[in-house]
Amino acid sequence: MSGANVELDCTEQCGRRFYLRKDVTHRVATTQRRPGFTIVELLVVISIITLLVALVTPAVQSAREAAKQAECQNNLRQIGMGLQAYAGRNRGFLCSGAFNWRFDGSVTEIGWVADLVEQGTPVGKMLCPSNTLRISETYNDLYGFAPNGTCADHFGKPGSPSSDLAALPAGSPGRLAVITRDIYEEHYNTNYTASWFLVRSGVRLDSSGNLSSKTAGCLPSLSSRASTVGPLHEAYFDSLKTSIGFIPLMGDGNAAARLQFDLGEHPSGYPAAKSMTNGPLLDGSMAAPTFSGGTLRSGPGGWWASWESALQDYRGFAPVHRGVCNVLFADGSVREFIDRDGDGLLNNGFTPSPTNGFASSKIEISPKEFMSIWSIKKP
Repeated sequence: MSGANVELDCTEQCGRRFYLRKDVTHRVATTQRRPGFTIVELLVVISIITLLVALVTPAVQSAREAAKQAECQNNLRQIGMGLQAYAGRNRGFLCSGAFNWRFDGSVTEIGWVADLVEQGTPVGKMLCPSNTLRISETYNDLYGFAPNGTCADHFGKPGSPSSDLAALPAGSPGRLAVITRDIYEEHYNTNYTASWFLVRSGVRLDSSGNLSSKTAGCLPSLSSRASTVGPLHEAYFDSLKTSIGFIPLMGDGNAAARLQFDLGEHPSGYPAAKSMTNGPLLDGSMAAPTFSGGTLRSGPGGWWASWESALQDYRGFAPVHRGVCNVLFADGSVREFIDRDGDGLLNNGFTPSPTNGFASSKIEISPKEFMSIWSIKKP
């Protein structure tokens, strides 16, 4: 019996061994026969992944752009608070002028950029992130304009960067060194464009209605301080019949020129942002009104009526946020304006022409909500 048991055990064990061996062989054979991915299946998977990426990418880009626009708006709000703080310490003036070496003088002492940098706000580090322009057109004048001492104070305080700059020949290596070290690297820069209202307020006219200059040797110009009232003052708001929330102070900057020299990471030829908007211009000519000597103020051909028909030129503002432009107003608000015809400009009533760049007559900024009068402080 014990032998039978042994045989039985052997049979069971042998059978088990055979079974196990057969099972392993079957599984190995099955594994070897399993087919891989076919080309069709691989292409289907790739197509699905590509479709998912195509669906997700616009959403990611949109989220990034929204974040950039929010940062841009926040920068403008901070600038607005800086202007209000300056007004509180300077008898109601919102700034000391434009960031403009040619017409305002020392950019480290005069102009809204200098005002804010002096208050501890590094304006040059507060660029609009969506704007591909990263430097102001003012740098061309800093490098290439030789001051004549008549229109503005280019020398500033003795020993100041502007004093050193004005004493050096235009376009010289020494001037470039001062610009780089004492101006650019000290954050005197911006890619926002100041409105003409903020830095000029109104015009100076002679008895015939033409632009005049209070400074001998300084040619009349809407850009010149000598031909205008100067920086915006809170007292000027009292004479307005509209809300100060409709007075634009600053906006995303449009291209004005190309850099004429290498500066830091910006090569020569790099596009630069406009310093300020152009002021009131006539539809058609896109120029300031001019009159013959002796023109009367009133009447059918009077100069007052012609100035009243002029519109503020806001081509200095750019819709850099996928067709949207951020603008800071005098009440501290920041609002969005849409470039509805896609020409890269905001039209407030000009007739399109080959020279002014407007693609249509579509009103994109209403003069009723975006001040376009010719002068806040009228003569």
